[in-house]
Amino acid sequence: MKTASSLNDFFFQLSVPGKYFRKINSCITGLFILFPFLSFAQTGTAGYDKDLAPVRGNYKTFESLSPRPKAPNLDIDKLKFPFNQAWADKVLSVKPVYLTTVSVNDFKIPDPPANSSDQARAELNYLLSLQYNRTMEDITTSIYMSNNPESPSDVGQQIGYWTDPQKLPLTDSLMDNVEKDGDFFLWSLKFKYARVRPYVVEPKIHDLEESRASSYPSGHVVYAYIRAFIYTELAPEFKDYFISKAYIMSRVRQIIGVHYPSDCEGSRIFARQFVNMLFENEKFRHDFENVKKEWAAKRDQSSGNTLGALKM
Repeated sequence: MKTASSLNDFFFQLSVPGKYFRKINSCITGLFILFPFLSFAQTGTAGYDKDLAPVRGNYKTFESLSPRPKAPNLDIDKLKFPFNQAWADKVLSVKPVYLTTVSVNDFKIPDPPANSSDQARAELNYLLSLQYNRTMEDITTSIYMSNNPESPSDVGQQIGYWTDPQKLPLTDSLMDNVEKDGDFFLWSLKFKYARVRPYVVEPKIHDLEESRASSYPSGHVVYAYIRAFIYTELAPEFKDYFISKAYIMSRVRQIIGVHYPSDCEGSRIFARQFVNMLFENEKFRHDFENVKKEWAAKRDQSSGNTLGALKM
């Protein structure tokens, strides 16, 4: 992978959009077929799906291992991501729009495993295995997905609610506000845990992205699940599709070597709690009801246009 030939192949594939789109679509299609057979939480009493599916797969395997340090006061366990007060002041100056009375301590997510722990070592070995087996197509797909978040209009097209790009001002405004809330608590947690990236603990891991923040939780994965949980309330019949895409985001962040599996699982837990708090907030629920009406109107308009064209 370090040869000139491999690098040329890599940059050539970056220039061919069809390659990573086919890879993304094949991954999503596979999970789309699989997910209906997996166990999902039922709708909660508050009228929305507020429960978190149980941990499973390799995430469950890793959680069965000890997260505790091998011994007291090991140098490896003292490694922390450098704290920058000026940066912290800047990102935390943007206050939440909805969760104004919530504290970062209201989120109950597990502490990340100690750097010297059995769990961390197993996760690092897993990342090394992913690194050894990743192809150029895996790399291009993972980088593309990491750098190209989808808009609500994109999502509506993908599930067939409408066929053309749509202007969704209410949805865009709501998601912008959600991002302000999410960023505040996400950064607060990153500063709290200050977990170093996997390649700091294991130098054999060659990350493919410059990381400017601590590892826990993963911002990309947090937002993948936040969007999945919110979109599920707008189009509940596509829940399996939305969750599968968030699950894939967890994997691609591991493929490029920037996150532990436990970073991604912690992100999933945080995202579920965060969205639950949003739906308990009166202002958010008011805005969300307007978004539901916006989606319904666009969907009905698109259906009407399609049916009208068939009659011509």
